[in-house]
Amino acid sequence: MGGSAHAARSLASEPRVTELEAKLTQVVAELTATNAALRVNIEELVALVAQLTARVEELVAAQGRNSSNSSRPPSSDSPYKNVKRKPDRKPSGRKAGGQPGHAPHRREAATADEVYDVLAPFCPHCDAELDETTVVGDAVQVQQVVELVTDKRITEFHACEHQCKCGRRVRARLRGVVPMTATGPKLQAIITQFIARYGMSRVDAQQALKELFGIELSVGAIHAITERAATASQPAVDDIAQQLAAAPSKHCDETGWRHGGQRAWVWVVCSALGAVFRIDERRSRQAFERLLPKLEGIVHTDRWRVYDIIAAELRQLCHAHLRRDMQALIDLGPATKAIGESLLAASDQMFALWHRFVDGQLDRAALQAAMAPIQAEWRAHASLAKDHPHRRARALGKDLLRQWTSLWTFVGAAGVEPTNNRAERAIRPTVLLRKTNGGTSSQLGAAFVGNLQSIVATARCQGMATLAWLEQLFEAALRRRAPPLLLPRPSG
Repeated sequence: MGGSAHAARSLASEPRVTELEAKLTQVVAELTATNAALRVNIEELVALVAQLTARVEELVAAQGRNSSNSSRPPSSDSPYKNVKRKPDRKPSGRKAGGQPGHAPHRREAATADEVYDVLAPFCPHCDAELDETTVVGDAVQVQQVVELVTDKRITEFHACEHQCKCGRRVRARLRGVVPMTATGPKLQAIITQFIARYGMSRVDAQQALKELFGIELSVGAIHAITERAATASQPAVDDIAQQLAAAPSKHCDETGWRHGGQRAWVWVVCSALGAVFRIDERRSRQAFERLLPKLEGIVHTDRWRVYDIIAAELRQLCHAHLRRDMQALIDLGPATKAIGESLLAASDQMFALWHRFVDGQLDRAALQAAMAPIQAEWRAHASLAKDHPHRRARALGKDLLRQWTSLWTFVGAAGVEPTNNRAERAIRPTVLLRKTNGGTSSQLGAAFVGNLQSIVATARCQGMATLAWLEQLFEAALRRRAPPLLLPRPSG
């Protein structure tokens, strides 16, 4: 009887156990699913945190970008922050200005247009009167005063009418005999100098003419002069471009511009001879090919991929740009500071060696021999950067190794520098011009900016006075003669 009751209770409890096991299995399954979902959420959160951390780093880096750690121009730096990084130097203790024993810089005496003798009225020792008869030979003290005479001169031409014996009247033709413009070559040259060399707007040039010379011209008349300058100077600019293209070493760069209300680019190619500027709507390979249709000689550039069409051994990358990228890694924070400092220290060694070569302390063979261990150190640091956890460091390391040959062209090639500073200096006036005039709106306006910046930069390289050359240009255009050239003709 007792055994039968126990068996009955066991049979009754089995379904409940099964039910509990089923519920337990369901709970375990739910917990497993929840755990899996939580893991996915945690992974997503970790990825989001990493993404946001990287974004914060980018924003902090962007806020700290300046001309010392990016490609931004110095004009974009805050005037309230000293971003120029100079090596630590001990104070010399000397006062500012010229030091004792330095070579004097005296103003050269010019031929005087008027001379006045200043006489002493009496002798301070005996009160005797003094006059012209007591002047001592050439023992005079000379003081020259320079004054500017700005009187305008207006020339009027009359086209006379003749009574011929045939009964007809004949009027003389002015065209081809006298200027058919309201301004002469010198005035046109001054207006062009105001705008192209000194960066004035056409309205500012109009005001300057009125205040300085008493000449009133409309903005439209001034604009017509700039268009005339753009057209007349084209042969001289084409000649500069032809000679620069054939130069054994040249520098290229580009910067932003506004043309027709759209973004455009100013391209420059330059050397010690001069410079040529062109405004193009594109920052592309085709735009570079329009600037330099034929790739001859060695070209200095930055690492912009458009320039990759240049053969590696005929290209020199700018180490000044690289130093800014290295400084950017240092400024980015602890994660990239060490690799940035290592690369910058190797760059310091390279530049120290280069300056010894420039100063004549090393010849070419000694430079190549001394540069070999520095190059090996560069490659080691670049390889470490390539595998760095931070993407900015990885990008720089990969770029250095990818373009390795073009980093060191200057070591073996004569006339090649390790920087593209020549192009950056050449293009800087155009950057300032962009800030003052707001860009161009027509093809002739773009030609004026490109051609006249080419003339100004080349004249500076050649030690020529731009104003005098511009006067010759407008005189030649008036006489319908070939325009003057700026560069000497190549021998042979």
